[in-house]
Amino acid sequence: MWFWNRKKEPEISLTQEKNLPQEFNPFGLQDVLYYIKREIGIDLFSKNSVIETKLRLFCERKEIYSFRKLFETLQHDTKLRQELIDLVTVNETYFYREESQLNLAVEFALEIPSVRILCAPCATGEEVYSLSMMLQEKRREAYSFHITGIDINSEAIEKAQRGLFSERSLHKLDERLKEKYFLKDERFYSAKKEYFTSISFRKVNIFEGDFLSLGSFDIIFSRNMLIYFDDTFRLKTIERFSSLLKPQGKLFLGHADIIPENHYFTKHTEHRLSYYVKNS
Repeated sequence: MWFWNRKKEPEISLTQEKNLPQEFNPFGLQDVLYYIKREIGIDLFSKNSVIETKLRLFCERKEIYSFRKLFETLQHDTKLRQELIDLVTVNETYFYREESQLNLAVEFALEIPSVRILCAPCATGEEVYSLSMMLQEKRREAYSFHITGIDINSEAIEKAQRGLFSERSLHKLDERLKEKYFLKDERFYSAKKEYFTSISFRKVNIFEGDFLSLGSFDIIFSRNMLIYFDDTFRLKTIERFSSLLKPQGKLFLGHADIIPENHYFTKHTEHRLSYYVKNS
């Protein structure tokens, strides 16, 4: 009969079935976005299509085939949680960025003995190193300071601690500053550690308890973080900044950062630059 001559279809074993690529299930994306907002304050709902692609690639690298499974795994997997945070936080910056604002902060800092400055978030450290260099260039002999940089992104903190920077990152520095504070090799500029003994970096989430254990500060820099928050998280953020600032302490924000009406700070303007002073 004719069917005896048909070519036999290859059998698929259970092992082969397991190795077949799984189809990704996009269900659960909203849960993941709510999780990110709840944990670190960043509102990504307006960037839904862009972040969906980014998160999907992240899931596939981890062999997670639905956003719902990602959400469930995040509840107990702290390593995955940190990797997700590193993925969605932005860390591009450079030395002497918004130099006029840095100069104003340095003017205030030089009036305070043993000044303490916090940079939150500090990204890969350029802002912290910049402030340190500017204070060293202008300080008196007996003047002392300490600058703490914090960020929720573990990769950024590791880079800041290493103190290795690209040519692009240092593009605003003149040759004298580069030669004084850095060693250059074929690929990177390496910060000379002897000039940066008064800076430190820590991985800290501003919404968790260890943030309040950082101590008190005279000046806080928080540039271009609040733009990613809604008003609820903005208010929560400045409330926590207020908790760490000393009386009459100063808060510097990015030009695009907006804070809701509050009783923690009063806005001031000097040299056409805005900053906030903690209310008594």
